[in-house]
Amino acid sequence: MNVIDAHHHVWDLAVRDQEWLAEPELAPIRRDFSLADLAPPARAADVVGTVLVQTVTVPEETPELLALAAGQVDGAPVAGVVGWSDLCDPAIAENLAALRELPGGARLSGIRHQVRGEPDPHWLLRPDVPRGLAAVAAAGQRSGSCPSDISR
Repeated sequence: MNVIDAHHHVWDLAVRDQEWLAEPELAPIRRDFSLADLAPPARAADVVGTVLVQTVTVPEETPELLALAAGQVDGAPVAGVVGWSDLCDPAIAENLAALRELPGGARLSGIRHQVRGEPDPHWLLRPDVPRGLAAVAAAGQRSGSCPSDISR
């Protein structure tokens, strides 16, 4: 049976720290992870594709993930990317369109915002959030995919 790994992270700590890894119990995974690390276990488990998922809320990470998708690594092909874009940015629609134009942009399959990291417990009720979510939904309709993975 062919398997898609629907949620996979990669990171290079020299490029961007992963502050969420500061907890002592996460010390075993506080190291770099690349697609090359995934290839051997993916082949062994019949994984034919992976979905890269953003780890930090910075605009630079999504283009990096899309670039990885464009430069496939044998044995761990990227089937999709769930990135991050500022849902409150008035230019969210333009930002999503620009991401789609980048190398690997056709694999942008979702946008995720980790609401639990917001200091405002009513963040989802802000008027700019539904506007941003509507822009994400509209971008998905235009592309034929559903780019909305809003996690708690």
